[in-house]
Amino acid sequence: MGGSIIHHAPAGRWYIQIYWEGKRYKIWKYNGDPIWHKKTAEKLLSKIRAEIDEGTFQPRSYFPDNPLSLSEYSKQWLQVIDVKPNTLKDYSYSVRRFIIPFFATKDLRNIRYNDIMEFHKWIPRCEKGKYNVVSCLRTMMRWAWRNEDIPRVPPFPKISKGELPEIEYLTLEQQEIVLSNIPERHRPIFMVGMEYGFRIGELRAIQWDCVTDDEVIIRRAFAENQLMESTKTNKKRVYGLTPYVKQILKSMTMTANTFVFTREDGKPYTDKNLNEVWSKACASAGIRKVKLYNAVRHSLGCQLLDRGFEFDKVQKVLGHTNPEMTKRYAKRSNESITQMLIDRRANIVDFRGHLEVKNKITSR
Repeated sequence: MGGSIIHHAPAGRWYIQIYWEGKRYKIWKYNGDPIWHKKTAEKLLSKIRAEIDEGTFQPRSYFPDNPLSLSEYSKQWLQVIDVKPNTLKDYSYSVRRFIIPFFATKDLRNIRYNDIMEFHKWIPRCEKGKYNVVSCLRTMMRWAWRNEDIPRVPPFPKISKGELPEIEYLTLEQQEIVLSNIPERHRPIFMVGMEYGFRIGELRAIQWDCVTDDEVIIRRAFAENQLMESTKTNKKRVYGLTPYVKQILKSMTMTANTFVFTREDGKPYTDKNLNEVWSKACASAGIRKVKLYNAVRHSLGCQLLDRGFEFDKVQKVLGHTNPEMTKRYAKRSNESITQMLIDRRANIVDFRGHLEVKNKITSR
C-alpha cells in the first residue's frame, strides 16, 4: 500500500506503482505532465502517501478522467446544486465559457491563490463580469470542501466589482406619460409594479391567493419563466394596499385565473411580453427608453430618496437584504446634481431680485 517508484527505461520516464483496495495502479503523470525526474516521482509518492493517511486518496484523480479535475467536477457540480434557475444559468455560463477553458483538467485540490489571480487577469470580461465568474469558482470550491472532496479551500483575493454603472430611472411624471401610452388592457400590471417597485418576476407571479382587501403578499417569483414558490431572497414580504392600487384592482375583472395579471389568453405575462409593450409605449410617448426593471423598481427607489425618505425605510420598501443596494440609488450624474442645485437656488435668486428692486424704490 505504501507504493514504489519505478523507472521505465524504454520511455525514459518514471512512474508510481501502488496497490489500493486489491488493485494495482500505475501513475505516469503528475499535474498532467510526464514524470521525467526521480525527484518529481518522489514528491508525487509522498503526496499520495499523505492522502492515504488523511483518507482522501482517490486513484482516479491521477488519470485523464479524474473526477476532481475542474472539467469533470464542475459538470457534476452543476447537476447536483440546488439554486434558482437564473443562478444556475449564470453558473453554467461561467463554467462553460471561462472555468473549464482556463483550468481544463487541473485537479481541484491543486488550485492555489496564484492560480486564482492568474485566472482573474485572464477572464476577458469587465470587472463586474470577472467578479461573477470568480465568485462562481469560489462557490464551487466551498461546496467541494463541505462535501469533503477537498481538504481545504484556497484563499481567494479580494476582488472589486468595479465602478457600477449609474442607475437610470424615470420620474413619477415620466412614468405617468409612458403609462398613458400603454393599452388599457395591459396597464394594471405596470401601474401596480411602479407603485411598489416590485421585481418583474415577482410582479408576474402575483396570484389571487396573495391579495386580500388590505394587503398584497409577495411570496412567489418567476425565474427563467419557471414559477418558484419563493422570492429571490427566499423571504415573504407583505405590503398594505394603497388607495391607488385598491382602485386599480377594483377596476379589474376577477376571473377564474390563478394569476392576477394575465394576457388575453389567460396566461401570465412573460418578460418578453412586458418588454415589448414597454418599448412601444416609450416610443409613442417620446420618453427616453430605460430598461423596464429600472423604470419600475429602480425608479421608485430614486424617487423616494429624492423626496427625502430615509435609506432604511426605502430599503424595507424594496426588500433589499443588502443596504449597499439601496445606497446605489443615491448616486446621481453630475448633470442631475447640477440641476438640483440650480432648482434649489432658483427661488432665492428671484427673492433677491425682488429685494434689489424694492431697495431702489425705497432709497429714492
